[in-house]
Amino acid sequence: MIFYTVVPIEDILDDEEERMLVPASAGGCTMLVEPLGEGRGRIERILSTDPHHFLTPELQPGSIVDLV
Repeated sequence: MIFYTVVPIEDILDDEEERMLVPASAGGCTMLVEPLGEGRGRIERILSTDPHHFLTPELQPGSIVDLV
């Protein structure tokens, strides 16, 4: 299924469980992460405007980072 829209996918797909996302920074990159506990979080979205952050494997969505 392909959606051609400017509306965020979160608004289109009905998500039963609302996840809490918090802003965080790692390696100079600002992002939204889902807290996992014990000072760690899963990257949900990169907010940085630096293109190098999008190419860094450690900062890809789904990666686990320390929230210290």
